[in-house]
Amino acid sequence: MSDQVELHFEIAAQGKTLEEYMLARDRVTCIMGPVGSGKTYGSCMRVFNQICEQRPNKQGVRKSRWIAVRNTYSDLESTTMKDWKDLYHNEDMPQLGRFVHDSPPTHYLDFDLEDGTSVRAEVVFLALDRPEHVKKLRGLQCTGFWLNEMKELPKAIIDMCDLRHGRYPSAADGGASWHGMIGDTNAPDDDHWYYKLAEETKPKGWKFLRQPGGVIRQKSEDGKSFKWVINPNAENIANLPGGTAYYENGMQGKSDDWIRVNLANEYGSVVTGKPIYEGSWDEVKHTSKFNLAPIPKIKKLLMGFDFGRTPACIIGQLMPNGKLRVLEELIAAGMGIRRFMDELVIPTLEEKYSDYSLDQFEAFCDPAGLAMSDNDDNSPIGILNFEYNITAWPTSTNSPARRWEAVNYFLNSKTDYGPAFELSPICKVLRKGFNGGYSLRRLNTSGEKYATTADKNAYSHPHDALQYLCLGAQGEVNYDWAGREDRNNYRNQVASAPADNKTGY
Repeated sequence: MSDQVELHFEIAAQGKTLEEYMLARDRVTCIMGPVGSGKTYGSCMRVFNQICEQRPNKQGVRKSRWIAVRNTYSDLESTTMKDWKDLYHNEDMPQLGRFVHDSPPTHYLDFDLEDGTSVRAEVVFLALDRPEHVKKLRGLQCTGFWLNEMKELPKAIIDMCDLRHGRYPSAADGGASWHGMIGDTNAPDDDHWYYKLAEETKPKGWKFLRQPGGVIRQKSEDGKSFKWVINPNAENIANLPGGTAYYENGMQGKSDDWIRVNLANEYGSVVTGKPIYEGSWDEVKHTSKFNLAPIPKIKKLLMGFDFGRTPACIIGQLMPNGKLRVLEELIAAGMGIRRFMDELVIPTLEEKYSDYSLDQFEAFCDPAGLAMSDNDDNSPIGILNFEYNITAWPTSTNSPARRWEAVNYFLNSKTDYGPAFELSPICKVLRKGFNGGYSLRRLNTSGEKYATTADKNAYSHPHDALQYLCLGAQGEVNYDWAGREDRNNYRNQVASAPADNKTGY
C-alpha cells in the first residue's frame, strides 16, 4: 500500500448483522453473537473507521482517543490487543504509528489520509483486573469506548464509561464529531444486566444487535427430540478454519447448555432440570421484536386462567391463519380470584384493551376452577361468568402431558407468515420459563432422570394459564359443564337490567 491510507479499509463485513453493527452510529451499539462470528474483528474495524471519520480540526488533523476495555489483562492481551494488531499493526501493512507496551498498552496512530488530512489518534487498552487501570479509567478524557466481551464486565464499569466519552478532542480542537460506546459479547445468562437492558429496559440511544447462531435446532425424524445443525444464515463462515466444519467440530463433546449459549447464540439460564419445551421453543423465532397489541379486525380476545392463591391470566389472540399471538401476562401472589380481577385484570383491560367489551373475551380455565369455595359456594369459573360477565369455560382436561402438547402444537406449527406462535416481549416470566425456568425437576438418582410433572415455581403458574389458553384455542373445552344453563340465564338477566347495574367497564 502507499504511505497514504484510504478513508476506510475495504474489508467487507461477513454478514448483514455485522455490517449493520459496523455502520451504526447510535450513541451506544452492542452486538451479541456466537463464538467465531467475527464480532471482535468487526469492533476493530469499526473503531478504525470512526477514527478516520472524526472531523478534522483547523489544521486538518483528525484527533480522537478510544479506550478498549476487557475484564482481565490475559484476555486483553490474547484477544483484544491481538486482533487489533492483526489488522492495524503488523509487518505486512504500512506502519500506522507506534504501539507502546506500557501500562496501559497504547497504539499511537499517526498517518495521512488520501484526502490530505492527517490522523492523530490513540487506542488505549485497559484491563479491569489491574487497579491502576481502573483508576486511570476514572480520569480519562476520550472519544469512545470499545467494550470487548461485555458480559464479563460489571454494570458499574459500563455506567462509568458512559460518563467519560465525548470529552476528547476539546471544543477548541473541533470537538468529537461522534462519541459513544460500542460493545461485543457472547450470549449472557437471562438474569444478566445485558439481558435486562437489551430485552427489557431498552434505553434510549442504545442499539442492540443479535447475530444468527452458528447452529440451530432441527427436529428429529420421530418428532420427539432435536439435534443441532449448522445454521445456513450463520455469519463470518468464510473466515472460520474449515468453514462450517468449525461449528460441526465445535459441538462435539459439548453439553446442550454450552452449545445453546456459545454456538446457538441463545441466552443461557442456570437450568437444573429439563426444560419442558426443549426442542420446540426457539427464543429468536417465537419472540416478537416489538410489544404486541390486539389486531382490531379480530373481534375476539382469548384468556387463559390458572387459579389458586397465585393466580395467573394470559391474554392472547387467535388469528384466522392459526397463529396464536400472546399479548399479556398477568400474575399475582396471595390473592383470590376476586381481588386478582379487581386489582389487576380489570384495570389492565380498561387501560390497554378498552376497544373490546367484556363480551368479546372468552376465557379457558383449569377445570379445578369449577370447585365451590367453602366461604360462599361460588367457584372461580362461576365468579368470572356471573360477577365479571366474562364467558369462561373449563377445558376438557388438566392432564400435564395434554396441556404441554397443546402448547407444542403452536410452537411447532407454521403459517404462511412464519411460526404459529408469537410471544410479546413484555411477557417476561413466560419467556424465562420457556428458556428453562419451567422445567422437570431432576431426581436425586444416578443418571439423568426427571420428575414427570413440572417443578412448582414462579414460572409454573403463568405457564399453566398459557396451556389452558392453548387448549381452548384448539377447541378442547367442556362446553357442557353444569353451570352453563345458569350462566346463560344470568347473561339474559344482565342484558335486560338497567345499564348502571350491569357488570363490566
